[in-house]
Amino acid sequence: MVTLLDHEESISDLITDFQRAANKPAKQRSTKISIIVDKVCSRAYVDGLSNASLELLMDIITRPNEVDQSSLGNLIRNLYPATRVPDIIAIKVVGSLGHGRVKPSYSAQAALLKWLIMVYDVLENQKVLSQLYSVLFNLLDASALRPQLCHVLSLITRRKHVRPFRIQALMELTRQSGNEPPVVGLMRVYKDYYPDVIVGEVTSGRASVFTHPNQEWRQRLGEIQELHIQRTQDGLPAEKRTFRVARKASTKGRKPSVLPQVYTSHAQETSVTLEEIEDVYDFIQKLERIEPPNQLVAVINDPLLQKFLQLRSSESNSRRVDTWLMAFFEDQLQSSNAGERQILEMLESILGYTRYAKTLPQACLTYLRSMVPTWNGVTGREVVLALLAYTPIGSWEDLYATIFQSLEEALLDDGMTTSQLALLAFYKSLLDQWMIFLLSHPRPRSVTEAPATITAAIEHASNLALTIIQNSSTVEAHSTILDFYETTAALVTHEALKTIVRITIPPAEVIYSLLFTTSLSTVSRLCSILALYKKAFELAMSPKPINPSALDQQSYPKDYVNHFNGFLMDVCNCFWRSRAFNTTDPNALGCLLPPDVTQGLGKYVAGLDSTLSLSSLFSFSYSPVFAPLAIAYVRDLEDNSLDQIERRHAGPVTQNSLKQLEKDGGLSLPWADYRLGVLTYMENEGAAGVGELMYNTMKHLMTAREKAKA
Repeated sequence: MVTLLDHEESISDLITDFQRAANKPAKQRSTKISIIVDKVCSRAYVDGLSNASLELLMDIITRPNEVDQSSLGNLIRNLYPATRVPDIIAIKVVGSLGHGRVKPSYSAQAALLKWLIMVYDVLENQKVLSQLYSVLFNLLDASALRPQLCHVLSLITRRKHVRPFRIQALMELTRQSGNEPPVVGLMRVYKDYYPDVIVGEVTSGRASVFTHPNQEWRQRLGEIQELHIQRTQDGLPAEKRTFRVARKASTKGRKPSVLPQVYTSHAQETSVTLEEIEDVYDFIQKLERIEPPNQLVAVINDPLLQKFLQLRSSESNSRRVDTWLMAFFEDQLQSSNAGERQILEMLESILGYTRYAKTLPQACLTYLRSMVPTWNGVTGREVVLALLAYTPIGSWEDLYATIFQSLEEALLDDGMTTSQLALLAFYKSLLDQWMIFLLSHPRPRSVTEAPATITAAIEHASNLALTIIQNSSTVEAHSTILDFYETTAALVTHEALKTIVRITIPPAEVIYSLLFTTSLSTVSRLCSILALYKKAFELAMSPKPINPSALDQQSYPKDYVNHFNGFLMDVCNCFWRSRAFNTTDPNALGCLLPPDVTQGLGKYVAGLDSTLSLSSLFSFSYSPVFAPLAIAYVRDLEDNSLDQIERRHAGPVTQNSLKQLEKDGGLSLPWADYRLGVLTYMENEGAAGVGELMYNTMKHLMTAREKAKA
């Protein structure tokens, strides 16, 4: 297998061969240089180039050589950096520009400038080009490089670069060049910073739109760098590491986003615009002097503006964003030409912003509330449900009447189980967001409504879970139900929420339906949930302060607690005590199995094998879920004691069979140690839930476990 190091060595060998060939005239080479270049380009296209390889190639390109222009152009077009481009490479490119006998040809210089434009977003330090601004500006006299130079200058120009002498030079160049589009485009960039200074017809005429020169190249570069990040775990993707205003390049054939980009036209000489921010240090140092952009709704798509408004939040800013969004949605509702795609793109953008801000814009909530009654439940389902999951806590009756009832009608209209699962997943996400809100807003105004609302939501979703479990017994359905109850368990066990959220236990039918599945993962997760609910009841029933406030009191009827304890007793009877479906133990519910059914099943089992009993068929040794792990645990013990035992256990393991095994020269394994060992073995195999419940329900097991570890 070729390793990354082997690959790098092969690239180094190719570059060494290329370097030797580049310094020889064509007639003196043993191999055509185009063949070597093609190999280097192929490797660079697949995996990109390390900084060391890139610097070596840049040295060859920018210094005098014997390489033909076709091969140079091909090489420059395939210089895909695998990581961020260091300053030295950008400096070498700029240093190679201009007139001179030792300089590359103008076609090669133009190609290098184009490459610099294409890698601008992945430069390690974009300020390095800003420091070379004068060098680049003074090269504008070279007509062969002017289009690319204007593009580079448009990317790096900031307010500090716009000076009277440069404005004068550009105006003179505009007149001399006959209003060349690149020069006019650069002049318009200057005018954005000083609209009152640059007046007249100097910015009139056709101007270049400075977009990315090659979208396919840009896409491939992103794939290469993402792959490199995954290989090296170097950190976040590039777009997450930058502290600059997002600029989306326009793509031919695709309509531009209706959301405006960040643009500030009313800044003063002493203020700073977001467009001028280069890195996090810049942002922190100039935070108080940053002038907000013209349209704050650009916050929906711009991460830097999101950070800015979060640090300098105000009600007026939120109202401005809501007003713009409300106007957009009203236009879409009233327009006969409203496009479904445009609305979905807007909702997807708002979803990204909402996930960052953890707050759904009121205008979007208003639109969704008016749209859901006529929604088909299919178009944009994921984004609509994801947005509605951020619905603020309010009266459950009001929320259900205005939003959730219509939502359910739209989703469940097709009668498909997948739609029911999507609805239950939505309620799970809704509870997640409400929990985040309650934890991040101590004593919010809506806290008085929260207990009743959350309880009603859980009860309502539990009825849905009961419907799902009656219609589907797939692992996907069970997993979605368990996802929901894992969220409710997290709610009721959180210390900060115990005075707000009441414990609402799942329906017994859901518990027992999940308990008797053949999936180890399902049973383990169910036991973990029950263990968490038990912990919640223990916290709620713990001694209260002498004078607790009314808000801090949470009481539960004795019958309600005993009903939950019945679940625990039934699980322990099935798995641990070999007393499945017993109803004589305190609080035991017998898994809600009618007595006549229990008797009938017992007779049937006895008829199959007189040594078997129905009550023991769900223990570790006999259960189809646990038996493979139980016997695997015994086999491991036997494998580790081959020199000390004369025979193996034939299985399944019982208390009597272990005694007989020891007499026959087999393992010496007490029954209690066997059961405890199976719990530990399951825990090591990733099914820790059963053990969690057993340890929390039978406290003596925890002591035995600690002794076994010691």
